[in-house]
Amino acid sequence: MKKSVFYILFFVVLLGVLEIVGRSDWLSAFQLRKRASADSTELRIGYFPNITHAQALIARQMELEGRSWYAPRLPKGTKLFWQPYNAGPAAMEGLTLGTIDMSYVGPSPAIMAYIQRGGSVRVVSGSAEGGAALVVRQDIAASTAKDFVGKAVATPQLGNTQDVACRAWLIKNGIPVTASGGKVQIVPTKNPDQLALFKAGTLEAAWTVEPWVSRLELEAGGKIVREDFETVTTVLASATDTISRRKPLLMAFAKAHAELTAWINAHPEEAKILLQRALTRETHTEFPQRIVNNAFPRIRFVAELNQTSLRSYVEDGYTAGLIPEKIDVAALVSLENPDSAANDSGIFPLPSKILIFLWEGLLDGSILSALWVTLRRLVLGYAIGFVIAIPLGLLLAQSRFMRDTLGVLALGFQSLPSVCWVPISLVIFGQDERTILSVVVMGSVWSLMLATENGIRSVPPLYLRAARTMGSKHFHLWTRVMFPAALPSIFSGMKQGWAFAWRSLMSAEIYVYILSGIGLGWMLNAGREEMNVEKVYGVMLVIIIVGLVMDRLCFAPVERWLRERWGLEK
Repeated sequence: MKKSVFYILFFVVLLGVLEIVGRSDWLSAFQLRKRASADSTELRIGYFPNITHAQALIARQMELEGRSWYAPRLPKGTKLFWQPYNAGPAAMEGLTLGTIDMSYVGPSPAIMAYIQRGGSVRVVSGSAEGGAALVVRQDIAASTAKDFVGKAVATPQLGNTQDVACRAWLIKNGIPVTASGGKVQIVPTKNPDQLALFKAGTLEAAWTVEPWVSRLELEAGGKIVREDFETVTTVLASATDTISRRKPLLMAFAKAHAELTAWINAHPEEAKILLQRALTRETHTEFPQRIVNNAFPRIRFVAELNQTSLRSYVEDGYTAGLIPEKIDVAALVSLENPDSAANDSGIFPLPSKILIFLWEGLLDGSILSALWVTLRRLVLGYAIGFVIAIPLGLLLAQSRFMRDTLGVLALGFQSLPSVCWVPISLVIFGQDERTILSVVVMGSVWSLMLATENGIRSVPPLYLRAARTMGSKHFHLWTRVMFPAALPSIFSGMKQGWAFAWRSLMSAEIYVYILSGIGLGWMLNAGREEMNVEKVYGVMLVIIIVGLVMDRLCFAPVERWLRERWGLEK
C-alpha cells in the first residue's frame, strides 16, 4: 500500500513540475528549436514534386538549364536552395524549426501550423487554385453525394485540402461524416496507392489532386464526376520569426514569384514542357507529357491570394471537425508585426492539455474504439504467430538440418526491423486487414520459434535420462518432461514475442489505413499530420499504459508462478 501511495505522489509531483515548467517562458529563453544563424545571403525554399507546385518546379528547371529566373530578381549574391518535401506537416516543421525560409504548401498544413504553433506561420502569397476532382471507377454509377452512401472514397491525407473539401461536400449535402466514420467511409490513402487500387478494382472513388486526377482518368479508366476549380490548392508560406528577420528578401522572392506566375500563364506551352522535364527529374522516371497537358487546364496559377476562398475552406474544415478552431484569415495572411505572435514550440505540450485530450477521447469513445481495434488485431496476429512458432521451434530443437537452415533464417528475420515488413505486405495484400496481421505475425513468430528451440535444448540431460529410466518415451516424454521443463524459457520468449508483436502492430497501423477500423498507431500518425502534439503524446501515453498493464497483469504473475514452480526463485 505504501509503495502505491509513493508511486501516485511521484507522478502527481512530476506532472505538476512539467505543468509549471510548460507555462513558463523557459523554452523561449533556451530556444530549443532556435534556428541556426543562417547566412543572410541564403534563401531556402521548400516545395513538393507536384504539378500544383509548378512555379517551384519550373524555376528549378530553369536554373538547371542555365536561365535562372530568381537570381536576377533577388538581391545580388543571394544563394537560392531548394528543398523537396513529400508531406505538408514536414514542410511546416521545416519552417517553424528554421531549416527552410519559405515553402510552397497546401493551405491545410499552413492553417494547422498557424493554430497549433501559436500563430508562428503566415501565408505570404497565393500560388495555385483548383486542380482537384472526385474520380470514380467506370463501373460505379455515382454522381451525387447520396450515391456514395455505403461506399468508400479515398483522399490523399487526413485533414489535407482535398480531404476537407470531400467531407465538406458530403456534409453540405446532408451526408454525415466524422474523422473516423460516417455514412461514407473516407479513407486517407497515398496518391500512388490510389492509382494502384483503382487499377486493381478495389477502390471505388477518390477525391484527389493533379497529376493524380489525370492519372486516374487516363491510366486507370476513372471518370470525373465533380471538379473543384475554386479552392486554394497551394500557397507560399513562411514562419513569423523568418519574416521578422528577413522580410525584404522574402518580399523580393514573392515579387519574383508573382512575375513567374504571370510568365507561366502567358507561355503555357513552354511551361508544360519545363514542368514535364522537372517532374521527370524529380521522380526519376519519365513523366508522361500527356498527363501534364491534361492536368494543366484544370489549375489556375495565381500570385494573389483568394482570401474569400480561404475563409470558406476554414469554415468547411471547422464544420468537418478537421480544423479545431475558426481563425481570422486576415491575421493568417498579415505580415505586419510578426513578433507579436505567440511562439508555441509545438514540441512539449502542457500535461493538462494531454489529459484534456485523453478525457475527451474517452468521452467520445474514439480512444476506446481505437484501442479495441488495436487489441483485436494484436491478439489475433499473436495467436497466429504462436500456433506457427511452437511446432517449428520443437522441430528446430530436434533437427540439426532445420537449425542450419530454418534456424539461421529465423535469426536473420528476427534482426529485421518489423517496419520492413510493411511495404512487402502492402504489395502482396494491399490496403487490407491481412496486411496488418501479416506484419504482426512476422514480427513475433521468429522470437517465439527461437525461444521454444532454446527452451527445449536447455532442458538438463539428467531430467531426460531419469525419465527414460522410469519408462517415459516418445509423446509422454515430450508432454510430461521436456515441454514442461522448457516452459520458463518458452514463456520468456512469449513475453518477448508479445513485445515484438506490439511494436510491429504500431508500425503497420501508422502506414496502413483500412476500412475495418482505425487503431492507436493510425491515431498517432494522424496527430502528427494534424500537428497536434497533445494527440501524439496522448496516444503514446495510452500505448505505454497498455504495454505496462499487459506486463503487470498478464505476463508477470504467470512468469513468477513458473519460476517458483520450477524452483528458479524463492
